[in-house]
Amino acid sequence: MNTRSALCLCGLVILAAVLSACRRGELIDSDTAASLLKDRNTETVKLTFSSSPPRSGEDATVARAYDRLVDAHVLTCATTEAMGKICQPGPAGDAVTQAGANELALIAGRWVPATVANIVQAGDNGATAEVHMVFEPSPLYREFQPVFDEIQMGGGHARMELRKEGKMMHAVYQRLDDGWHLDSVN
Repeated sequence: MNTRSALCLCGLVILAAVLSACRRGELIDSDTAASLLKDRNTETVKLTFSSSPPRSGEDATVARAYDRLVDAHVLTCATTEAMGKICQPGPAGDAVTQAGANELALIAGRWVPATVANIVQAGDNGATAEVHMVFEPSPLYREFQPVFDEIQMGGGHARMELRKEGKMMHAVYQRLDDGWHLDSVN
C-alpha cells in the first residue's frame, strides 16, 4: 500500500468516526418528543350512558341531570308505553351518538401530553420517555361536565378522578434518516 492510499484510508476512517460521533450526538430533546406526541392523534375518552333516564322515584339526581340535557336540547326524550322514557341526540347534541339500542355515547375528550420526562437514549437510534398525559375535554363535555359526570357516577367515579389527575404513559422514539419519529405510546 502506498502512502497516498494509506492517507486516503486514514482520512476515510477519520471521516466515518466523525460522522458516527455526530450522529450519536443527535439526542432527542423534550420539545421534539412532546411535539411528536402532539402530532399523533391521541387516545379519546368515550362515555356511554343509558338512553333511558331513571324512572320517577329511582334516582332523582340522575333524572335531574337528564332533564338539564333535555332543557339544553342536547337530548330529546319521548315516553313509550313499552319502554318508558327513551332519549336520543337533540338539536344541540350533535356530538352525542346512538351506541346501541339502549345506549348513547359522547367523545368526552382526549389524552394530550403535558410533560415529557426521563428521556433515555436506547442505542444510537432509539429513545424512550415517560409522558404525563392530561385530559382535554371536548366542547360539549366541557359545557355539561357536571351533568355528564352525575349520569356516570354509577361506577364512573374512578374514571372521573383519573381524568382530573392525568396518567403516565411510556413513549418509544426511533431516529430514521429524516429525523426522530414516534414509534409507540402505551
